[in-house]
Amino acid sequence: MDERLCSKVACGREAVSTLTYVYADSMAVLGPLSQRAEPHSYDLCEKHSERLSAPRGWQVVRHVAWGNEL
Repeated sequence: MDERLCSKVACGREAVSTLTYVYADSMAVLGPLSQRAEPHSYDLCEKHSERLSAPRGWQVVRHVAWGNEL
């Protein structure tokens, strides 16, 4: 897998996780870096993964792979 960078503007760090929004359920889902980049998801570096917050009323679901922490 080629190195992918964080989707945040002006961040050049390597991505370690993938963020997907489920608008119908008011949910932000953060998990391990996906196998490939998808047009409706966002790759995040460790710093931005840890700082992730969601709008009021939304739920953040964090899926952690064995041996990784988000």
